[in-house]
Amino acid sequence: MNRAVRLGSLEQLGQSVPEANIHANFERWKSLGEGKTAMVTGANAGLGFFASLGLAAAGAHVILACRNQSRAEKAMAAIQARVPGASVEFMQFDAGSMLSAMSLAAELRSRQLDILVANAGMIRTPAQREEGALGYEKTMTTNVLGHARLIGELAEKFKVGNLRLISLGSMSTLLMRTDPSNLKLEHDYNPYRAYVQSKAVLQSMGIGLDHRLRQLQWPARSVAVHPGYSISGLTPEIEGINEPDFAQRFAGRLQGSFAQGKHEGSVAIVEAALNQRLDRCAPGVFFGPQWTSKGRISLARPANVTRSKVLQDAAWEILIQANEGLDPFAL
Repeated sequence: MNRAVRLGSLEQLGQSVPEANIHANFERWKSLGEGKTAMVTGANAGLGFFASLGLAAAGAHVILACRNQSRAEKAMAAIQARVPGASVEFMQFDAGSMLSAMSLAAELRSRQLDILVANAGMIRTPAQREEGALGYEKTMTTNVLGHARLIGELAEKFKVGNLRLISLGSMSTLLMRTDPSNLKLEHDYNPYRAYVQSKAVLQSMGIGLDHRLRQLQWPARSVAVHPGYSISGLTPEIEGINEPDFAQRFAGRLQGSFAQGKHEGSVAIVEAALNQRLDRCAPGVFFGPQWTSKGRISLARPANVTRSKVLQDAAWEILIQANEGLDPFAL
């Protein structure tokens, strides 16, 4: 195949389409993670937990980078109960702290790292604007700046190895306009807007980084993904990991025609991390559900704003700001 694939079914890559949930893909991904080390931020619950489960089942050594060690240990125990012999470990990471990102990077710099999943983030955003780092509000700080610093600190790994960065975007970027001129939300703050804009920036940063890596001719890839509309109420109950109450289950049933569980939404993450034909994908590749909110994983079309020069330039400026004014991927 000579042309670079941008959109459509993964069958264009010469592979079958993944099954609908993490568990059904264990055979598909079997052994693809052997010899690899993967790190998932925010891995103690939700999408991060199920992505870690899928990567562990594929044979990877999985680092659960979490803020709360006790919750991470519960997640590791749950993974080992479902994947006998799974290789997992905990590392401390608070996505809202630059110092935490620097500390984690210092631990990782001398270690093997093949997959980095930038998943940790804030979903329940503050009702009122709260100041975060570098003048940004707290949601942007947590969802973007901490990861931007971690990525910058690990830039050398993108240069010397086949590191694969997976950045978690969101279908919400298709539903609300992002204003590149007001990313700090110093005016017109709204909790949902804060979430959407943070996800748009992270998604745009991931897409832009993949183009930059091609320009640099570095071997790494940066893949943006979105998990569709994935909710706890449609996710299997796992003690200490996902324990939806009656109301959440009821709401899940009502939304079942257009929503899915997190064990389904996380398929995009693991597929992006392990797909063996990624070299056939055009720069700026984006994995997501076929029907946007749910469905089999395909090469999807990201929100136009996240592919625009204006937001990619703004996202790159945030990456530079998070790394103290230095561009870790300077041409």
